[in-house]
Amino acid sequence: MSKKNKIQKVLSCKISEANFYSYHVDFDICEKDSVQQRIDDFVQIMCEEIPSFAFGFHRGENVPQDEILNTLVEAARSIYKITEYREVAEMYKKGESIDDKIDNKYLRRGEFGELFLHSILKYLFNTNPLIAKIHFKDSFGHAVHGFDSIHINTESMTLWLGESKIYTSGINGVDALAQDLFEHFNTDYFNSEFNIISKRITDSYEMLDSMGFDSEHWIELLNRYTSLSEQLNNIVIPMFCAYETSTLDSYELDFEKFSKDFEDEVYKLKKRFDEKSKEHPLINKLNIIVILMPLKSKKEIISKLHSKLTLIQALGG
Repeated sequence: MSKKNKIQKVLSCKISEANFYSYHVDFDICEKDSVQQRIDDFVQIMCEEIPSFAFGFHRGENVPQDEILNTLVEAARSIYKITEYREVAEMYKKGESIDDKIDNKYLRRGEFGELFLHSILKYLFNTNPLIAKIHFKDSFGHAVHGFDSIHINTESMTLWLGESKIYTSGINGVDALAQDLFEHFNTDYFNSEFNIISKRITDSYEMLDSMGFDSEHWIELLNRYTSLSEQLNNIVIPMFCAYETSTLDSYELDFEKFSKDFEDEVYKLKKRFDEKSKEHPLINKLNIIVILMPLKSKKEIISKLHSKLTLIQALGG
């Protein structure tokens, strides 16, 4: 079964609109005929996606059969070369987790929001990762982009610049996304980041062109002489937030109540994001897609991901 089919079977899409989507990890009949979320299946898919997330098209796609294990081990190890992932793994190993109000916001990287966003964009929105942060950081020590994901859609020829959050509170999560919108989607930030992204594309242009990704198109789009209006017409901004909620608890007991409560909750959060973002000076020029993913337990998913990746690293000896 393809990775796309796997993720479509494990993630249930509850809202699908032009600029708003919401998913949750689906439920199934498990041990003793009880209904439980398919957390282990979701974690397995995320672990399988680690090479693509870490290496992108450089090494993470179309891995030869006899290299799959070695590539997976190396990808897991490359992630834990990054300080935030190591520190957060240790926190979860001790039974701790990251508070929504934590001072060191960079620690949030270790909670895999970027991985979730990467996977959803790639398999549910048909994008391809253009730049893999971890590859450039690990291989060349280059400066890397500040966006949580940089993907492209080769059908619409759009550049997808995404931000991700995993929070305990949905309110805190969408508020943080709105703050990112103001901090990361403005002329000064664009000028700085577009320059870095163009350099990373230039570093890889031969490989990009061999895969049919037309590196020159993206370099030209990001060029300083291309108007911001033209750039924004060709940029999609996915804003992803996974958050913890008790709404999922009613899935088995009362499905109709669950469905109503789920929709009420995510629409309220979407409205809050819109309210927080409406004063952005470019709001009418930004093509924003809000993606919300309620979780039963943030701590459970993140703990299982770190535990499984620790085991994967050990497979390499």
